[in-house]
Amino acid sequence: MIRIAAISLLILIASCSRSIERVPAPKGLVPKDKMVRVVKDMMILESHIQANYGQVSMYYKVMQRSGDSLLETFNLDRTSYEASMDYYGSRQDEMQAIYSESLELMNEELGELESE
Repeated sequence: MIRIAAISLLILIASCSRSIERVPAPKGLVPKDKMVRVVKDMMILESHIQANYGQVSMYYKVMQRSGDSLLETFNLDRTSYEASMDYYGSRQDEMQAIYSESLELMNEELGELESE
Protein backbone atom coordinates (compact mmCIF):
# COMPACT_ATOMS: atom_id res chain seq x y z
CA MET A 1 0.00 0.00 0.00
CA ILE A 2 2.83 2.40 0.85
CA ARG A 3 4.47 1.55 -2.46
CA ILE A 4 1.29 2.46 -4.39
CA ALA A 5 0.98 5.74 -2.48
CA ALA A 6 4.63 6.57 -3.16
CA ILE A 7 4.26 5.83 -6.88
CA SER A 8 1.06 7.91 -7.05
CA LEU A 9 2.78 10.81 -5.30
CA LEU A 10 5.75 10.55 -7.66
CA ILE A 11 3.46 10.62 -10.70
CA LEU A 12 1.59 13.60 -9.30
CA ILE A 13 4.78 15.54 -8.65
CA ALA A 14 6.19 14.66 -12.07
CA SER A 15 3.01 15.79 -13.83
CA CYS A 16 3.09 19.22 -12.15
CA SER A 17 5.44 21.49 -13.97
CA ARG A 18 6.54 24.95 -12.87
CA SER A 19 6.84 26.20 -16.43
CA ILE A 20 4.15 26.70 -19.02
CA GLU A 21 4.68 25.00 -22.34
CA ARG A 22 5.48 27.69 -24.87
CA VAL A 23 3.17 27.89 -27.83
CA PRO A 24 4.93 28.56 -31.14
CA ALA A 25 4.19 31.89 -32.81
CA PRO A 26 1.08 31.51 -34.96
CA LYS A 27 0.87 32.69 -38.52
CA GLY A 28 -0.45 36.24 -38.37
CA LEU A 29 0.61 36.89 -34.77
CA VAL A 30 -0.90 40.15 -33.56
CA PRO A 31 1.98 42.54 -32.75
CA LYS A 32 2.38 43.34 -29.07
CA ASP A 33 1.54 47.06 -29.39
CA LYS A 34 -1.70 46.25 -31.25
CA MET A 35 -2.49 43.48 -28.77
CA VAL A 36 -2.25 46.01 -25.93
CA ARG A 37 -4.95 48.17 -27.55
CA VAL A 38 -7.15 45.17 -28.37
CA VAL A 39 -6.93 43.79 -24.83
CA LYS A 40 -7.69 47.23 -23.38
CA ASP A 41 -10.80 47.65 -25.50
CA MET A 42 -11.86 44.05 -24.86
CA MET A 43 -11.59 44.57 -21.07
CA ILE A 44 -13.65 47.78 -21.29
CA LEU A 45 -16.26 46.02 -23.43
CA GLU A 46 -16.49 43.06 -21.08
CA SER A 47 -16.83 45.35 -18.05
CA HIS A 48 -19.64 47.27 -19.72
CA ILE A 49 -21.52 44.11 -20.75
CA GLN A 50 -21.01 42.47 -17.36
CA ALA A 51 -22.35 45.57 -15.59
CA ASN A 52 -25.49 45.47 -17.73
CA TYR A 53 -26.15 41.73 -17.71
CA GLY A 54 -24.66 40.56 -14.41
CA GLN A 55 -24.37 36.81 -14.93
CA VAL A 56 -22.04 35.08 -17.37
CA SER A 57 -24.83 32.87 -18.66
CA MET A 58 -26.76 35.99 -19.65
CA TYR A 59 -23.98 37.99 -21.28
CA TYR A 60 -21.95 35.22 -22.92
CA LYS A 61 -23.56 35.50 -26.37
CA VAL A 62 -23.65 39.30 -26.25
CA MET A 63 -19.94 39.31 -25.42
CA GLN A 64 -19.18 36.97 -28.31
CA ARG A 65 -21.02 39.12 -30.86
CA SER A 66 -19.69 42.39 -29.45
CA GLY A 67 -16.17 40.98 -29.18
CA ASP A 68 -16.23 39.85 -32.80
CA SER A 69 -17.43 43.31 -33.82
CA LEU A 70 -14.64 44.93 -31.78
CA LEU A 71 -12.05 42.65 -33.38
CA GLU A 72 -13.29 43.72 -36.81
CA THR A 73 -12.42 47.33 -35.96
CA PHE A 74 -8.82 46.13 -35.54
CA ASN A 75 -9.00 44.07 -38.76
CA LEU A 76 -8.76 40.83 -36.76
CA ASP A 77 -10.83 37.70 -36.52
CA ARG A 78 -11.46 35.58 -33.45
CA THR A 79 -9.09 32.82 -34.60
CA SER A 80 -6.07 35.10 -34.93
CA TYR A 81 -6.93 36.86 -31.66
CA GLU A 82 -7.23 33.59 -29.74
CA ALA A 83 -4.05 32.17 -31.31
CA SER A 84 -2.18 35.35 -30.35
CA MET A 85 -3.60 35.22 -26.81
CA ASP A 86 -2.42 31.60 -26.54
CA TYR A 87 1.03 32.62 -27.75
CA TYR A 88 1.40 35.57 -25.38
CA GLY A 89 -0.25 33.61 -22.56
CA SER A 90 2.46 30.98 -22.81
CA ARG A 91 5.00 33.75 -22.21
CA GLN A 92 4.00 35.07 -18.82
CA ASP A 93 6.31 38.10 -18.85
CA GLU A 94 4.97 39.29 -22.19
CA MET A 95 1.34 38.72 -21.16
CA GLN A 96 1.88 40.58 -17.91
CA ALA A 97 3.41 43.46 -19.88
CA ILE A 98 0.41 43.51 -22.23
CA TYR A 99 -2.04 43.72 -19.34
CA SER A 100 0.08 46.34 -17.54
CA GLU A 101 0.27 48.53 -20.63
CA SER A 102 -3.47 48.08 -21.23
CA LEU A 103 -4.15 49.20 -17.67
CA GLU A 104 -1.87 52.23 -18.14
CA LEU A 105 -3.79 53.21 -21.28
CA MET A 106 -7.10 52.90 -19.42
CA ASN A 107 -5.75 55.05 -16.57
CA GLU A 108 -4.57 57.68 -19.06
CA GLU A 109 -8.01 57.74 -20.70
CA LEU A 110 -9.69 57.98 -17.31
CA GLY A 111 -7.43 60.89 -16.37
CA GLU A 112 -8.35 62.67 -19.60
CA LEU A 113 -12.07 62.11 -18.98
CA GLU A 114 -11.82 63.36 -15.40
CA SER A 115 -9.97 66.51 -16.49
CA GLU A 116 -12.71 67.43 -18.98
